[in-house]
Amino acid sequence: MVRVLRIREILEQVIAVKPASGSTFHGKVDHSQPPWCAPVANVIMDLHALAREMEAILRLRQGFPHRERGGSDGNTRKALAAILRLAEAADDGTVREKTRELDGWHRRAENALGETEPPRKLPKEEGKPDWVCPFCEQHTLRMIPARGKIYCLDRECKDEEGRRPSAELKFSPYTKQVLLTWQDGLSGLPSPGKGKNGTTEEVQGNVLHVV
Repeated sequence: MVRVLRIREILEQVIAVKPASGSTFHGKVDHSQPPWCAPVANVIMDLHALAREMEAILRLRQGFPHRERGGSDGNTRKALAAILRLAEAADDGTVREKTRELDGWHRRAENALGETEPPRKLPKEEGKPDWVCPFCEQHTLRMIPARGKIYCLDRECKDEEGRRPSAELKFSPYTKQVLLTWQDGLSGLPSPGKGKNGTTEEVQGNVLHVV
């Protein structure tokens, strides 16, 4: 909740900063743009709605009557404060559920601020299948391009020492290629082909060549 409140304050400070437009349209029709940063405004409105919804659900599950909240920023702060109090008496499942919802909003807020970028699939040749994770053999690899980070989406996927698979893009002076250096120290490339859910090609194996 502290992270939510902190990033919410930042959002309020930058909402008036309009993002740079990449549009090259110069026609006669000129649709006026809102005098604020639309992505930031949208994520703030999401929090207004989420806070009221979460408070209402927590009150309902604990037998309290419904409480109407106005649309002001102050009421959003009151709803968030109420969520903290109500969570103390909530069951573990409800707390985990609402924590996931707040974490999801926090990620969207970071994206709106440009602090993070959404994960993407690894680039591939046209017509080829997605890359396969060398640890779980599923098409679950994603990358954060700006950071050169690769990871597996499957939370159950782990190496022999119980670590979540993650890799960094690094240039190898031996092969003169960009390779993935994984958390276990091995370097190589994931295998394109069919994993547990694929049907296109045979997996080339999980072996990663040390370089």
